[in-house]
Amino acid sequence: MQEYVLSGGEIVRLKHYIEHKHHSLDPKQRASILADAVHRIIESRLPSFPDEVKKQVCYELLIKHRDSLVIQADDVLQHCMSLDLSKEDLLSSLVVWVSSRTTFPVQEEMVRNILLRWSQQLLPTVSFQALVQEWDEQGRSVCRELAVASEPFVPLRNKKWFNRRISITIACFFAVVLLCVLIRPLDQQSPAPASYADPINILQPIINDNEEPQPVDGIPTGLKYVSIDTKRLKQYLRDRNSILAEEPYLSEIVEAGKKYDIHPLLLFAITGQEQGFVSKDHKSVKEIANNPFNVFGSWESYNTTIASSANIAAKTVANISSRRPGGSQPIQWLNRTYAEDPNWWKGVTWFFDEMKREIEDESFEWPA
Repeated sequence: MQEYVLSGGEIVRLKHYIEHKHHSLDPKQRASILADAVHRIIESRLPSFPDEVKKQVCYELLIKHRDSLVIQADDVLQHCMSLDLSKEDLLSSLVVWVSSRTTFPVQEEMVRNILLRWSQQLLPTVSFQALVQEWDEQGRSVCRELAVASEPFVPLRNKKWFNRRISITIACFFAVVLLCVLIRPLDQQSPAPASYADPINILQPIINDNEEPQPVDGIPTGLKYVSIDTKRLKQYLRDRNSILAEEPYLSEIVEAGKKYDIHPLLLFAITGQEQGFVSKDHKSVKEIANNPFNVFGSWESYNTTIASSANIAAKTVANISSRRPGGSQPIQWLNRTYAEDPNWWKGVTWFFDEMKREIEDESFEWPA
C-alpha cells in the first residue's frame, strides 16, 4: 500500500472543516487558512531537514502537485534525490525518514549506501519499491557469498592449497557465528531489544521543558501523562496504515500511559521505532500488535496481549526514568537500559517530536 504524506481524504476533510468553521470568511481567506494547514502538515511529515530546506522542499512538492495537492512518500523520496546528499545532515535525516517508513527490518548503512548511489545517478529509479528490490538483491548476494564460502571442499593433491582453503572456510564460519552473537540482544531479559530503525548521525533533538528551568532528577514534565486528542492520533496512525489505530490497541496504550504517568505519544513513538507502528500489510500483523514494544525479547518470544505489553512497557519507562540524573537527555537515558542500539533514542525522539507537532498542534483541528 502506498503511503501518503498528504492524502486526498485529508484534503477533503480539511476543506469541509474550514468551510464549516470559517463560513463567515470570504473564499480567499479560507484558501489562506487551508494553505497554511497544508504547509504545516507536509513539513511535519518530511525528513528532519533544517527548516529552510523543509520549506523549500514543501513549496516545490506543492508546485509539482498543485492540481490535486496529493503527495505520496515516493514523491518526497524522488524529490529528495535532487538535494545535495553529500551534506551529512541531509543524508542522515533522509535515511532516518526512509527507514522509519519501511515495513521490513532494515540496516540503515545499506539504506544510506543505496540512497547515496541513487543521488549520483543521472536518471535513477527512485521509489520505496525500488529500495525493497535493491535491498532484497543485496541480501541474496550476501547469502550467495556465504553459501559459496561454506560449501564442502573435495581434497586435492595440492595439500598446501587445500589447507589454506580449509582455513578460509573456518574463518568465514567463525565470522558468521560472531556476527550472530553480536546482533543478539546483550540481555535476553531486557524489556525490549534494539529496533530495526537505527538513526545514524541525526541532529540531536532537544525536548524543551519550560516548566523545569533547573535540571531535575527523574522523569521531566514533558514526558509525563497528558490527555491527548485521540481523533488526531487515530488519523496519524491510519495515515501510516497502522493497526494500532484500531481497538483495543489504541485505548490500551493510552490507558497504560495514564496508569504509569507516561506521555502516551512516547509509548506510540516506541512502537514506531520498534515496529514501524505495525503496518496492516505485515503477514504477522496480529501477533506483532500484541507486543509492538518488543518487551521481553521480541513479539515472537513473548506474545501476549496489547494490555499486558503496554503496561510492561509503560512501567519499564517509568522505572528507568525515575533513576534519571538531572541534566541528562530523558529519552537518551531510557536508551541505556531499554535498547542495545545506542542510536535507538534518536529514532524514538524523532517520532515523539513529529507526533507532538501533528497531534498537539492547537492551531487547527481535524474534522470528525
